[in-house]
Amino acid sequence: MSMSFLPSFSVAARSAASRAVSLAVAVAAVACFLTLAPLSALASDDNPDKSSEKGNLPEPLEGAISMLLAAVGDRNAAFGKGIDPAELRTLLDFAMQPAAATEKALPAKRDPGYGIFYRSQIGAPLDKLLRYCYDPAIPQEAVFPASIRSSRWQPGSDIVKNGVRLWERVPDQGLADAPLVLHGAEREEITPDTFSGCYYAYTLNRLLVLMRHEGRAVLVSVSRQAEPSTVGRKGAIVGKDADWEYVYSGVPGATTRGISWMDTYMYDSATITVFFEDQPGSKTTGYALFKWVKAGWANLNVVQRKHIRSGAERFLSGFRQVLESDRLPPAEAIAARTGEFDRMNEDALRTALADYSVRLAVVAKEDSVLSRDDFWKIIKDGAYANHLSREELVSALLKNFMKERLGKPALGS
Repeated sequence: MSMSFLPSFSVAARSAASRAVSLAVAVAAVACFLTLAPLSALASDDNPDKSSEKGNLPEPLEGAISMLLAAVGDRNAAFGKGIDPAELRTLLDFAMQPAAATEKALPAKRDPGYGIFYRSQIGAPLDKLLRYCYDPAIPQEAVFPASIRSSRWQPGSDIVKNGVRLWERVPDQGLADAPLVLHGAEREEITPDTFSGCYYAYTLNRLLVLMRHEGRAVLVSVSRQAEPSTVGRKGAIVGKDADWEYVYSGVPGATTRGISWMDTYMYDSATITVFFEDQPGSKTTGYALFKWVKAGWANLNVVQRKHIRSGAERFLSGFRQVLESDRLPPAEAIAARTGEFDRMNEDALRTALADYSVRLAVVAKEDSVLSRDDFWKIIKDGAYANHLSREELVSALLKNFMKERLGKPALGS
């Protein structure tokens, strides 16, 4: 599904020369959490993305990818019915190879845009990863602070209504013959992009398959954007991205000067992630990612593979800082703290964020981005918390809780 959109400014008010310059800037700009591609690269016959649309993966593997991307949109898909066991194992055979063996792997372009394959490792056992990432009582912003502003499983999702505790099923040998299949949806909002400053919200259809392959426990997580995102809005990274400090203006457009008028969207995206034991009972988890993104302006996709890879690296870096930390609080403590925030009324939540809002106003005065009108009008006089919704307040407080527990510097320190 894709849509065309016009920029929010009046084209008629510009001269022909100005329109040409504005269009060139717009086409050159990245509209999502990735760096933007230059116009010359997008138009050139030598563009490596254009010349490699078919990718280099074996046809059976591309077939397995198609099967999973179809299954994520089918709530009735089950193992052996909509999820082909042989095709799924073909994908796992590929994904679980050593990283060096798949270094040059290139998925074909699909409706959600150009794609990448990315292989890495996480220094934590699979059951620990599942404990923190797939408990609906722990919002995703607690464990993916560099990439996610907020994320919540939607009502009716299997993982919520069935009370499934995936981490307890990791030793289950019966998963070899009878994998566990879960369907659902998540509403997600991401942190500001490091180039444009844009942030977006969208709904993801989700498919989870917990199984065993070659004697090892494996979780296959598949997501597909249900519809185009909300319009890109102006956000800011305060200090270093590694400090997980972000401000959200609520104002449509991009933060980067020269493209601030742009109405940008994430039109489509799809992800297949494979988490697996490096060895049975291993203390480390293998990580394999297939990802496609279509994002830009006026239905033009400006995302290249290198931008997707950069976003994947940012995502994994922030996740590792959390999951591999020796200061990581118990999952139960994070869930309990989230519950406390959820039970507070909005006035209490704003009061809890008041000191942070005052410190933000002090920092903003000296910041070249936060001192701009779009940001300053909601930050001045320590008023930032007053402009946040209930869910946004909870997410901000939870992220501050995680920063404190993990030893991250406090804002303004």
